[in-house]
Amino acid sequence: MQREVTLYEILEVSPHASAQVIRAAYRCLAQCNHPDKNAGSNGASERQAQINSAYGVLSDPRKRRRYDQCLDVQACGVERRGSDLATRVRPAAMDDAPPVSRAFVFRPFK
Repeated sequence: MQREVTLYEILEVSPHASAQVIRAAYRCLAQCNHPDKNAGSNGASERQAQINSAYGVLSDPRKRRRYDQCLDVQACGVERRGSDLATRVRPAAMDDAPPVSRAFVFRPFK
């Protein structure tokens, strides 16, 4: 079973990234993956749509908070309310999954 890609992975930022880092990542990825710069690529417009959609959620504080809550419930398999962090049960599929968070790295402009 393949796990779903998070919006943070689409923008290549950590879930703990600040609004400024998310904006910088969006601008960099939007410029690098713009369909006008990648005229021969069929996937460029699809990738650009993913980047725009991810930024639309993560740039709005309320939408980001709701998304983070949904992610937390899906990842842990239990609802957060009333549960202690130490007693949460992680699904077995999450044990061999790679870590979600990655540090944002500025890419050089071409």
